[in-house]
Amino acid sequence: MPQELVKIDFGSFPHDEYSAQIEGKLFVSDNIFDGRPPRVVRMNAPVQLSMTVIVLCIEGTMDIKINLQEYHLSDSTQATMLAGSFMQVMDISHDFRGAIIAIDRSFMDYTEDVKMNMAMMRKTMDMPFYHISSEGLKEALQLYVLMKAKLMNPDFKYKAQVARMYLELFKYNGFQSFSVSMKYREKPRHASRRDEIFEQFINEVQNNYSRERQVIFYADRLCISPKYLSSIVHEVSGKYATDWIDEYVILESKALLKNHTIAIKEICQRMNFSTQSLFAKYFKQHTGMTPREYRNMP
Repeated sequence: MPQELVKIDFGSFPHDEYSAQIEGKLFVSDNIFDGRPPRVVRMNAPVQLSMTVIVLCIEGTMDIKINLQEYHLSDSTQATMLAGSFMQVMDISHDFRGAIIAIDRSFMDYTEDVKMNMAMMRKTMDMPFYHISSEGLKEALQLYVLMKAKLMNPDFKYKAQVARMYLELFKYNGFQSFSVSMKYREKPRHASRRDEIFEQFINEVQNNYSRERQVIFYADRLCISPKYLSSIVHEVSGKYATDWIDEYVILESKALLKNHTIAIKEICQRMNFSTQSLFAKYFKQHTGMTPREYRNMP
């Protein structure tokens, strides 16, 4: 049996006295106040996330790969990884103190401020790591502590409703920081048809890219023409539909290639290439090197 790329879902998270979760929707955990050593461990190969994950570093350091790019988290930094992202923890210091929040997309309401939601999603894809001001960190910690206290209270009946409110505050604080940095003054708006098509397209790609690489497949799923789909995706995101598909395929291919226990032949099967030569041609076209050359890179 071909070995699959490890995928992280909510069942992967611990149930213990330091963590809280709403089953399948939200998970929070930290070692901020109790002095425990970090529970995050090094990973020998990338894993793929099925939810959005936020890692907040208060003190210490963590070296992490997000979509195969290396980042160094230190005091007052945050990493945000969207669903479908690949992550790998390379190293973590013994004095690391921080928190993790994992959120299923269905748990949040994205029907308002769609333009800003889309802009934030594209910004996060391009820049998943950033520093937090001392004021921003203080407020984020206050919100996190209050939210976790509600989630940890066995007698509190409205955990999901209250958690959504705290997460909305996190989201709009992010909007504010983004709008200031981009000198953008957003007006609340409902989703346009273009935005809806782009979001549906990204969801379809995340679910099907390892099996389907043709734009016509995704256009059929959305009941529009391939030409119209590509034009809308380019208008909204600045990239064509084929670019998004190829980006997901290459990211998972790279992640699988870095796991030396998986043979290249198995990776071809996993990514639905009929032959190794076709896979090698596709991979070299997009990376400039063969799969074996990439695997053997230090």
